[in-house]
Amino acid sequence: MRGEDPPEQKGTGEHEPILFTIGYGKGRIFHTTLGHDVPAMQCVGFIVTLQRGAEWAATGKVKQKVPADFPGPGKVSTRTF
Repeated sequence: MRGEDPPEQKGTGEHEPILFTIGYGKGRIFHTTLGHDVPAMQCVGFIVTLQRGAEWAATGKVKQKVPADFPGPGKVSTRTF
């Protein structure tokens, strides 16, 4: 997944990775730059990608289904704790 890094906010003007995986020896790393504040962490998209990324890093497989309330184009979905 890529995000925009707009020059008007001192960014590169390029699309930058926000979710990615890295192999490390026999291990797996899932990295996300999302979720730096409470509203971001309440987004179903953040919650689900973090859970599925952690599952993949731990097991090498993802069995967790994408929930029906996963956000999409023009659809915001949040959960409160």
